[in-house]
Amino acid sequence: EKMDRVREEWGAWSFQDPRPERPVANFDDVDYKDLPTGRFPQGCWQTDEAYVKEFIREARGLVDRVQEGIYAEYGSPLNKADGTTLTEEEKAERARQWGPKIIAAEGVAADVPNKDDPDGIATLSHVAFDGLVRKLLHALITNDDWYAVLGGHSAAAGHGNQFQQNKQITFHHLMEPVFDKLGVRLVSRNMGQGGVGTLQFSIGGKDLYGEADIMEWDSAMTEKGNTVDLWNKQAILSGERVPVILSPFHFNVMDETNGTALMGNLMVDAPMVPPTPDDDPDDPEQAQALPWATRHLDGRAEKYNAICWEARSDLTPVENQDAHPGSQVGWHPGWRYHQFQGRKVALILLKGLAAALDRWEAGIEADGFPLAEHYWHVGDLYNTIRENLRTHVNTPNEVEVEGGETTDLRSPCEHAFPYLPRVCRVAMHGYGMWEPRAHNSYDLLNIIEPAPNGYKPHWVEGNWYAGFDVLPFVQRIPDGEVDPHAIAIATTFPAPDLDHDWIEDEDSGGGTNSTPAANEPPTRRWLREATRRAFHNQPTVIDVGSLELAQRRAKSKSQQRRRLGDDSEAITPGRGWVSHAWRPDEGFCDGSPQSECNRAEHNKCMSIGHNDNHRDVAGNTLAGWLVFSVPNVKEGIVMARMEWWCGGSELLTKGWSEVNNGQTMDTMPWNVTEPWSQLATRRLMAGKEEHPMHPDDYDYHRRLGKPTHDELVKEDFKMDIAINGKITKTMEREEWLSHTGEMSKNCALFPLMDDISYAERDWAEGDEGDTVEVAIRFRQESAPHQGYCLSHIYYA
Repeated sequence: EKMDRVREEWGAWSFQDPRPERPVANFDDVDYKDLPTGRFPQGCWQTDEAYVKEFIREARGLVDRVQEGIYAEYGSPLNKADGTTLTEEEKAERARQWGPKIIAAEGVAADVPNKDDPDGIATLSHVAFDGLVRKLLHALITNDDWYAVLGGHSAAAGHGNQFQQNKQITFHHLMEPVFDKLGVRLVSRNMGQGGVGTLQFSIGGKDLYGEADIMEWDSAMTEKGNTVDLWNKQAILSGERVPVILSPFHFNVMDETNGTALMGNLMVDAPMVPPTPDDDPDDPEQAQALPWATRHLDGRAEKYNAICWEARSDLTPVENQDAHPGSQVGWHPGWRYHQFQGRKVALILLKGLAAALDRWEAGIEADGFPLAEHYWHVGDLYNTIRENLRTHVNTPNEVEVEGGETTDLRSPCEHAFPYLPRVCRVAMHGYGMWEPRAHNSYDLLNIIEPAPNGYKPHWVEGNWYAGFDVLPFVQRIPDGEVDPHAIAIATTFPAPDLDHDWIEDEDSGGGTNSTPAANEPPTRRWLREATRRAFHNQPTVIDVGSLELAQRRAKSKSQQRRRLGDDSEAITPGRGWVSHAWRPDEGFCDGSPQSECNRAEHNKCMSIGHNDNHRDVAGNTLAGWLVFSVPNVKEGIVMARMEWWCGGSELLTKGWSEVNNGQTMDTMPWNVTEPWSQLATRRLMAGKEEHPMHPDDYDYHRRLGKPTHDELVKEDFKMDIAINGKITKTMEREEWLSHTGEMSKNCALFPLMDDISYAERDWAEGDEGDTVEVAIRFRQESAPHQGYCLSHIYYA
C-alpha cells in the first residue's frame, strides 16, 4: 500500500498528548492573543516542559520530511542515484540554490537573478524573515489560525485549469496537514480576478481579502503603477495582523515604516529545476527520465490536464460537459507551474517553521521555561509598523528645501488619489459583490435598504450540488513518484474504523434527510446532507441579507419616514434596482479550497470551480434611490466603484414610465413569485449579454462596438447623493464622467462622502463609529432606461 511505503521511506508523525484532558489557555480576552505567560493555567500544554520538548522534536521531523519531499519531487533529493547521501557541502549548495535568500531590505525587490548569488525561490529581508518566524511561533504557542492570501489577475487565479489546481490551493493542499499536526488551522484563499488588477479589493482592506499572515501580489499583467502602493499600505493598515508581503513592487514602504515592514518577493523562474530537453519536448522517453513534477514545467507540452467533470455514481450533470475548461491561452500557466509556485511558498513557511522551532528551544535554554513573551508576542511588532507608516504618510505634501525649491513628499499611493489621499493613511473597509469574497458578511446586498414593500436586489439560483468534487483520475500522482502530500499526512496511528456502507435512495422509501436509525445504513441523500451541514455549519440566525429581515427593516423605515412627515422628496429606497452578474448564481465563493462555486444547473464545465465573478446592482432613472447603511464610519470617507457602461437595468423597469412605476410608497409585501419578478428572473438567467464585458475587452468590441460616453451618458445626466436623509450633492455630468477614468483596469471610483470632521472628532475608547445612511439616484430624462451599476462601497 502506498502509505505503508511512504511511512517506511520517509517516516511519519507519531506525537500524541499523553494527557488529552488538559486545561486550555484562553487567548481571546487579550489583544493579538498576546497572553502573558503568568496567565497560562497550570497544567495546560504550554506549561508542560516535557510535552513542549517532545512536540518540538516531532515537529522538526515533520518539517524536515516535507521539505525534503519537495526537494526530491523537483530533482534535488537527499539520497543520490548512486545510493550515497548529499554531503554537508552539497546540502549547503542546495540550500543556496533553492533559498529563500535572506537579504538586506534595500535589495529585496530585485527582479534580475544573480547567477553568482542566486535568489532561489524568493527573497526576504532580514526583518521580514524575523517577523515571519515570530508570527509562526506565536501561532504555534496560541494554536491560532494562519492566513495565506493571494491577490492577482486571471493567471494567478488559475484560469485554464481547475480552481483546485491553482498555486494557492496546491500550497494549501500540501501545508494544511502540516499546520494541523502542529495545532494550527491553515486558511488559504486565492482572491484572484480575471481581467482586472487588485484595486477593487485592496481599497476595501481585509474586509474583502480576509485576514492575512502572508500575502502575495501577482497582478503585473493587468496592474502597474501607484495603485499597487495602496495594496501594500492597506495590507499593513487594515485588519488585525500585519502580513509578510510578497511582491516585486515595494515602492517606498520600507522607508515609510523606518525599515520595519515585512517585505519579500516570490521569484518566478526555476533555475534549480532540471529542464525538459529542448531538442524534442514531445519525446516521452526524454521526459520520463525526469521527476514527474518537473516534466515540461515550462508548459511547452502537457501544459493542462484539467477536465470539466469526473464521472461519479451519485450525480450526472444536466448538460453535456465540455472536455476541458476554457481560457487555455498562451499567457495562462499550466498546472505544473502553479504547483511549483505553491511549493515555493510552502518552502518559505517550512524554513520559517524550522527557525521558529529553533528559536523556541534556544529561548527556553537562555531564559527558562515557559518561553519568554518577548520571543513570540506580536502586538508590539504590528503596532510599530503601523505607527511608523501613519506617521510618515501624514507629513505635509511639500517642504521647502535649500534655495527655496519645494519637494513633493506624497507617496505613490497619494499621487493615485489626489482628491482623497486619506485612503492611503487609514485602515479602509468595504462591502462588495464581486467574488471571491472572504466573508459573506461583507456582501453589499447586506447593507442595501429594502423598498417599503420589502423588495431589494437578490439572487435567484443556487448551486446544483454541494460537497467536494471528485479528484480527476488523470491528475493522480503516478506510482513510484514522490508525493509530498502523502509525506505530510503520514502518521503512525491506525486508520479510523469507518463504515462505508450506504443504501441507494430508491431503496429507502424515496430517501430522506433525516438521521438514520442506529442499526440502519444511511442513505446517499442523508450522507450528502450531513456533509453539507458539517461543511458550512449552517447558522440558525436570520442572515443580515435575508428577505425576512429586509421586510422587517422596510416596514420600520417606512413607518419612521411617515412619522417624520417626509414629503415626496424623502429618501425612500427604490424598487427598480436589480442584481446581475457574469454568473447570477449564489454559491459559496470565498477563494478557499472549500469553496463551492460555478455550479449552476446548466453549467457545461461543472467542476471548474473558479470563484471570480463580477456581480453588481444595476439601476436607472426609473429605479429610484439606492439606499445603503454604512456601519462604523470614523474617518468620514465613503466611496463607490461604479460602471457607466454595464447596462442591465431593464430587468425590472422595462415598460415603466415613472420612478418606481408610480409605487414608491406602496407597502404591499413583495413576493418572489409575483409574475413581474418571475419575468426578471428569466431575463437575469438569459445569459452574459445582460452583463456586457468591459469596454476595452475584445469580445465586447466585436459584439457591440466600443461604447462612448456620449452614447450612454446623456447631456442631462445627474447623480444625486444623500447622506443621512439629506441630499448633500448633485454631481453633474462632467464631474461624474471625470471619475469614470480608471485608476486600475475596470476600477472607476466615485467619492460619495469626504467629511474630515469625523476624523477630527474625539472618539471615545471602544467607539466603533457612526452608521451613515448613504443614497444615490440617477436622473436622466432623455434616457430614463439607461442603466449604470454599482458593485462596491468602500469606507473608513
